[in-house]
Amino acid sequence: MSPLFGFRLQPLPALIQAWEAGGFDPQVYLRSWYWLSFGWYWLTTPDGAVPTNHPAFNAAFGLPPDPEPHLDYQVARLWLDLDERVPRVLEPLPPALASVLASGRWAEWKAQVSAWQHARPDEQADWDLWSTATGWENARVLDMGYLAAPPVLRFWREGETVTVSWDTRNKRVDGHLCWAEAQGQQCLGVSAFQAEVEDFRARLNRAMGERLQEVASLGRLSAAELTSLWQQHQATLFPPPPATDPTDWAAVLEAIGGLEAGSGLSLLSP
Repeated sequence: MSPLFGFRLQPLPALIQAWEAGGFDPQVYLRSWYWLSFGWYWLTTPDGAVPTNHPAFNAAFGLPPDPEPHLDYQVARLWLDLDERVPRVLEPLPPALASVLASGRWAEWKAQVSAWQHARPDEQADWDLWSTATGWENARVLDMGYLAAPPVLRFWREGETVTVSWDTRNKRVDGHLCWAEAQGQQCLGVSAFQAEVEDFRARLNRAMGERLQEVASLGRLSAAELTSLWQQHQATLFPPPPATDPTDWAAVLEAIGGLEAGSGLSLLSP
């Protein structure tokens, strides 16, 4: 069975060649663990790999086909975003919120209330209330704002089940679909999800360890610079556990109720 968090690193010679072709000094990037992690990544789902580049996207801009059909960026970015969110993902949602999130009703309501908020005069819009009502979801969605048309990849727990959801529909750049359109969910046991996260860490640890050894073999970095790379490696993949306060669900539900009352748009209220 393929791992949930799939990735491949771009071969180092090709990476150095791309830096040089772009007019950049490879020496600068060879000192950075983050930049050395450039490659491709995706979630393995019943719909296949997500996100996958839309087959017509590059042609629409007169570009050659990509060497891989997956999202290309620093794999470290996926790891850092996931690792930051895992404590919140493992915190169970109240059943009512898990239900509206799974059904899609949450996304519809949130869009409607956001439009209502933005249509109000500035002095009437209550963005603190909005933040309290919606922040719990943001902590369970991968931050992919570095992309022009980010897919929505979300994780949440209800009881002893973690749900993984994806939505790449209607994500466009200059009117052109960026991703092959897919929407869906799959469920894993909590221990299975945790095992997938640890498997991702282990595979990235192994792949980047081999990459650092390859960088060392080039003979282009000093001993101090190589030591720094290994320190970055350790700090990124094995950080100390974060101190995370539990979510105040009573405050969240009260804020949602306040937005329901103000907007007249019902989510949890009868």
